[in-house]
Amino acid sequence: MPLVRIDIMEGRPPEKIRELHSRVAALVAEILDTPIERVRTHITQFPPEGWGIGGVPADVARADEVAARRTAAAERASS
Repeated sequence: MPLVRIDIMEGRPPEKIRELHSRVAALVAEILDTPIERVRTHITQFPPEGWGIGGVPADVARADEVAARRTAAAERASS
């Protein structure tokens, strides 16, 4: 049973997370020639301040991207 773990910064829309699960599982099943039902995926999302990029927290180093994701998430939540 293959298990693929992915760590990403939080803030992506749920449909993108679902797509990531689906496409990664399909790719692993194809490459390993195993049934997709045997492939497991685990995605962990971390807050931007929990990431470091070149010694700088991501919420500082990538402030524009982080702000855009937060705005998009808030808009999705209010829809």
